[in-house]
Amino acid sequence: MVTPARRKEALGEYGPAMKALPNDKWRAFVEFYLLEDPGRGAQTNAARRAGFGSPTSKPIDMAHIGWRLMRDERMQAAIAEEARKLLRGGAPEAVKALQNLVRNPEHKDHARGIAMVLNRVDPEITRHDMNIVHRVIDPDQEELEELRACRALGTPRTKLLELFGGNGLARLEQLEAADTERRAASAKVIEGKAIEVSAAES
Repeated sequence: MVTPARRKEALGEYGPAMKALPNDKWRAFVEFYLLEDPGRGAQTNAARRAGFGSPTSKPIDMAHIGWRLMRDERMQAAIAEEARKLLRGGAPEAVKALQNLVRNPEHKDHARGIAMVLNRVDPEITRHDMNIVHRVIDPDQEELEELRACRALGTPRTKLLELFGGNGLARLEQLEAADTERRAASAKVIEGKAIEVSAAES
């Protein structure tokens, strides 16, 4: 009798984890274990079907063999590898089930099924726009704003001298006076509207 492991090996379908197992009995254990219904006895049955033990081995002996096999890291890697293949092989069934759900408007998850299909066929793209603004601040202008803020709060001159220093405050007051003059000069522009006067009115 040819075991499933030997058939697969002949077709060259093994992954690296399965190839790393010691022999065909170990590979057969992986396949039989994945075919077993999960629960009590799965390891024992897989070990017996793969050819471990002897015809006279007791169930407790086979259970111990299965237990030891399952705790080998090579066996764990091979089972995970083959389980992934089984999962990918079940994709067509999952797609059909999802299509049936979408085609049934009475299903309680109908809307969720539609969203799942759309998210996979035409996923939404989230875009983040970041605008970085560099401001070049004139240090004199910044100090003037601080001085004006202090004055608006009613800060006494003694405190202003303490904050800016004697020379610093005098310099800022000069800048402030110049700034005030400049603003006043620009405000003197008279805006008017020309009115045409006829000869009869004059």
